[in-house]
Amino acid sequence: MLLPLKPAMKIVISKMYAVAKFDIFFVFLFFKANFSCSSDNFCERLFSKTEYHYLDVPHFGTTTVNDELACVFQCLRSQRCLSVNMATSEEANGNLWCELLSSVKDRNVKEFKENKSSHHFSIMSTCPSSRCHNRGTCLLNDIGNDPFECLCEEGYVGKDCNTAPFDPGCLHVPCLLHSLNLNQLVTLHFDSKAISIYCHTGDFGCGDGAWTPVMKIDGSKSTFHYSSSYWTDKIEYSVLGGATRFDSLETKLPTYWNTPFSKICLGMKIGQQLNFIVIERQADSLYSLIADGQYRNTSLGREKWKLLIGSQASLQYHCDKEGFNAVCSWSKTSKARIGILSNNEDLCSSCDSRIGFGTGGTPNDSNTCGNSAVYLPDNGNKLIKAMGYILVQ
Repeated sequence: MLLPLKPAMKIVISKMYAVAKFDIFFVFLFFKANFSCSSDNFCERLFSKTEYHYLDVPHFGTTTVNDELACVFQCLRSQRCLSVNMATSEEANGNLWCELLSSVKDRNVKEFKENKSSHHFSIMSTCPSSRCHNRGTCLLNDIGNDPFECLCEEGYVGKDCNTAPFDPGCLHVPCLLHSLNLNQLVTLHFDSKAISIYCHTGDFGCGDGAWTPVMKIDGSKSTFHYSSSYWTDKIEYSVLGGATRFDSLETKLPTYWNTPFSKICLGMKIGQQLNFIVIERQADSLYSLIADGQYRNTSLGREKWKLLIGSQASLQYHCDKEGFNAVCSWSKTSKARIGILSNNEDLCSSCDSRIGFGTGGTPNDSNTCGNSAVYLPDNGNKLIKAMGYILVQ
């Protein structure tokens, strides 16, 4: 349902022109309401319409509307919105579904496909022609104070695409150089050794930006059990697994100990179901948070951790000790290098349930990634072994 417009808002809309199947709408809003625009107190947006196309990326919101302009207005009301998908035909109640997206087709060329059941609208760039150098493409940006960003041609990086990439041997944030390009394999050099890793870009479930892979863990295997030395050393494991996406190949990459970050993306795959959550945490590396064995708490909450598993997730009702190197006081009970532990008592002593990565202990010591729960958990006893993915940004 559309929110009512405030009386203090004046809206002027005009359809500027149409060429074949490509329409452009100009939307001008002068307002005194709480919209997030420039300090000049107005927004100007050009929307391009591509008929019978669908941008197949995760949406952050969906609603029903009466017409195209109503869908566009919903996008304007959100700082996150950069484009929308809208149904071509009405539902039984006469409304059209409208999906709000935080990404654009320029960043997701392979996901922008013909689809007879939808039209796609995207905010067009209105930035200065001189903004992006070396044939870079200017895009609207919903993050930070700068309303624009540059999609650089291969061979150039930087805010304005005016810098050639630095030596790949000078590793800082591996996938940062490719944050405005499509998902791709990137060859990096670690101590003179070349390794190919798959840089994940776009919002696959953890938000936009470039994500650098660190580990992939098979919960049915003991490779990355809580007690494994891989958590405390600087030794890689099966680096070929770093060159593939969200599959079943385990890996530990040199990015575990030499890549700084401010966010951690955690994913679990159970069958064909893939879910993600994000931890906001600044650190020199994942190694620096885990290798010393010291407990470091997080504050996501039990419901957020359960999103990794989905509707089958189950935890006991108390304790909820979460973070890095989470261990309960009884040595044989549940533990997790990254995750949450719960108990059927307030004390975190005999924890019998967990969701996490690099896990071990009762009730099932062989489950190294996923969900284990017994003794009165909130959704029944569970033994769910998942494929886990850890990426950083």
